[in-house]
Amino acid sequence: MHLAELTSVINSPTANTVPRWMRGCFQRRSISFANGQTDTDTRVFWLQSNLLTIDLRLPVTAQQEKEGDDIQKKADYEGWYAHADWDGKQLQWRGGATYQLHNRWPEPAILQRIGNCMMEFAPSGIYVEDWRLLSDQPGPLIGLELISETDLSSGTTSPRKGALIICGRHAGLVIDRPHPISDSGGLLKQRLTNLQIDESERSNLLDFETSVALGSLSEGFTVQHSLHKYRLQHPLLSLTGFELDAKSGYLRQRTEDNGKAVERLFRIDCCEMEFPFTPCTPSSEDSLEWFQREAPTLTRYTRVLYQN
Repeated sequence: MHLAELTSVINSPTANTVPRWMRGCFQRRSISFANGQTDTDTRVFWLQSNLLTIDLRLPVTAQQEKEGDDIQKKADYEGWYAHADWDGKQLQWRGGATYQLHNRWPEPAILQRIGNCMMEFAPSGIYVEDWRLLSDQPGPLIGLELISETDLSSGTTSPRKGALIICGRHAGLVIDRPHPISDSGGLLKQRLTNLQIDESERSNLLDFETSVALGSLSEGFTVQHSLHKYRLQHPLLSLTGFELDAKSGYLRQRTEDNGKAVERLFRIDCCEMEFPFTPCTPSSEDSLEWFQREAPTLTRYTRVLYQN
């Protein structure tokens, strides 16, 4: 069954969720540091469902193309998913799976949204990030967390981590490495360039999926940004083969992974077919009157950033 056909019978959990203004697909416009320096070039995407976060961080497109399969360069890319924990003031992340072997962003996030802009402040004051909402039209908001995978040829079921988040016309996918890393200490770059590891271990270290795609729930999504260049302009994943396990409330999907028939089990984080994504946020009547009164100068050069 197609995922879109199941949305009418999926119950979306409502407890312990992040604020609605925090959900959607965001692209980072800039990060500014306490030393006065700012980065506006790194490609960074944040997809947020109720309690799942997907994050992808890449160099500019031309640099990624030039770097190709250079392992030392690829070792600096970032991709992960985690569970979001919002206490009403700060957002923290726990669990999930990450391409890097250490936590590069250990601080929680202090967040405020104005219009399509979401500002993220590090409590220490070391940086501030400016995020812009890409999913600016109402549409589906679906969050699924991968729990396990069964090899249908052998019948063997193994734990497998990952997440799928659909935010209107945008979607993100994370699939963890096929084999768990016994010792996750140290840095990914050090592990990858260690001459003592064999090629199978190196291949497993690199075999981590984080991709962001564009499309629709009905027609599918095409990868636009990914840890791996070979994924670009290919389907993000098949949206068919799903069925609802009425007993557990989980979704099962029969699909193929590198030519191997597998069944994946997903926990449902959320499912809303017409989530009200909007680039606008509320403000007081007095402030709106001020804006209208001063509009000739306030709106002289205004435009929507990252609208697509």
